[in-house]
Amino acid sequence: MDAIKKYGIYNSMFLNLSYQNSKNIGHLLPLLSEFAKKRLKERIDPVQILNKFIDNQPETIGENTLAFMFRIVQYVERQIVLFDSIEDSAKPKELEDGNFLRVVDIFSQHPTQENSQELLKKLNEFKVRVVLTAHPTQFYTPAILNIITKLRVQISKNQIEEVDELLHQLGLTSLVNSKSPTPIDEAMNILHICRYDYYDALGDLYYDLSTSIPGFDNPELINLGFWPCGDRDGNPFVTHNTTRQVVDALRMTLMKCYYHDIKKLSSKMTFKKVDGILLDLKEELYKSMFDSEYLIHYSEILKRLSKAEKLIVDNYQELYLEDLKKVQLKVNIFKNHFASLDIRQNHDVHEETVAYLLKEAGIIKNSIDELSKEELIELLTNGLVEIKDYAKAAPLIIDTIKNISQLKEIQSRNGEIGCHRYIISNSEDIFSVLLVFGLIRWIYNGKMLNFDIIPLFETMDGMA
Repeated sequence: MDAIKKYGIYNSMFLNLSYQNSKNIGHLLPLLSEFAKKRLKERIDPVQILNKFIDNQPETIGENTLAFMFRIVQYVERQIVLFDSIEDSAKPKELEDGNFLRVVDIFSQHPTQENSQELLKKLNEFKVRVVLTAHPTQFYTPAILNIITKLRVQISKNQIEEVDELLHQLGLTSLVNSKSPTPIDEAMNILHICRYDYYDALGDLYYDLSTSIPGFDNPELINLGFWPCGDRDGNPFVTHNTTRQVVDALRMTLMKCYYHDIKKLSSKMTFKKVDGILLDLKEELYKSMFDSEYLIHYSEILKRLSKAEKLIVDNYQELYLEDLKKVQLKVNIFKNHFASLDIRQNHDVHEETVAYLLKEAGIIKNSIDELSKEELIELLTNGLVEIKDYAKAAPLIIDTIKNISQLKEIQSRNGEIGCHRYIISNSEDIFSVLLVFGLIRWIYNGKMLNFDIIPLFETMDGMA
C-alpha cells in the first residue's frame, strides 16, 4: 500500500477522534479543504472564501471564529506530523522496490580486477560529512519526536490499534514548547535524531558494505557534524559553557547507544567465558552515560569486544558473532564523539578580542590599525602575547578566550575528530584566519592545536 492510501486511512481515523473543545473540527476540516480548493481555482480572495464557509456553518462553528481557526491549525499541524511519519515508514520499501543503483551494483558492473581495485580505492578514500544544525522553529518538542518515531514503526507494521492510540496521544500533546528552547534544548533535539536514526543507519550501511565488498575499510565514509544551534554568531546564548555541555552530551548519548547494544549482546552471549567481559563493559558504559567525568576510550571498548570475539570463535561455535561485529563497526565509526562539533564565531569578535589582548599587553593604545599589516602578521604568526587577567573584558571577549582555552580538553575527551573545525563567520580577508591562528597560539603559549580554521566568506568583497 502506497503512502497516499495509508495517509487516507490513518487521516480518517485521526479526524474521527474527539478532543477537548474540538467537537466537529475533524468533520469540518475536509469540508473546508474542498470548499477552499474549488473557490481558489475560481481566483476568489482567500479571506472571502473563509468568511463564506464560516457563514455557511453558523450552528457548527458558532460565533468565535478565531477559536475555530485556531483548532483548524492545530489539526493541520498534526496532519503534517502524521504524513511525515507515513512517508518515513514508506521510504525503506520505496528504496527496495525502486530502480536504484547500489554501490555493490557498481562493482558488479566493473568485474575486472583493475577496475574493482580502482573503485575500492575511491570508496576507501571518499568521505562526506552531514552537518546537523538546529533552530528554535525547526524542531518538534521531544515528546512529539518520540511519537513520530513510534508512529513510523507501527505504521510500517500496519498495527492499526497502536497507531490509533498514538494518534490520540498526538492530538492531546502540545506541538509548541512552553518556553523558548535554549541551545542545549536544540542540541538535545538533534541528538534524538542521531541516537534513534543515524546511529543504526550508518552502522547498517557500513556493515553491508564491509560484508559485500572485500577490502572495504572506511569508517569515515559518512560522518556526522554538529552545531549546537543555527548560527554561532546569530545566537548570543551559545557560550563556552554551552559548547562544553554539548560536547559531553554527544559523548554521553553515544555511550547510551553503546550500552544498549552491549546489553542486547549480553542477553544472547550467556556463555561462561564471555558474559563477565560484557557485564564489566556494560557497567563502565552505564557510569559514562551519566557522569561526564567518567571516560572510557573507544579503543578500550574495542579491546574488550575483540577479546569476546576470540572467545566466541574458539569456544562457542561463532554463535552471535555477526551481532558482535556489528557493534565493533559502530564503535569504529562513532568512536568517542558521535558527531564532530564545530566551533563558530564572528570575525568581528575575534578582532575585538585580539585588540583587547594587544592593548592589555601595551603593544597598542586603542586600535589594531596602529600596527602595519606586516607587524600584525608577525605578531599573529610568530609573536607571543601574554594572556593576563581578562575578567574585566567585554562578555563576548571573555567567552571567546574561554572557548578557545577549552579546545584541547574537548579533544582529549571526545577525540581530535570530535572537535577540529573553527568556523569564522563574516570573514573579510586573510586576517580573518590569522586572528584565530594567533589567538590559539597566544592562549596555548606558542603551541598550535590540530584544528582546521575555516573562513566563511559571506560577501563578494570578502571572496575577492
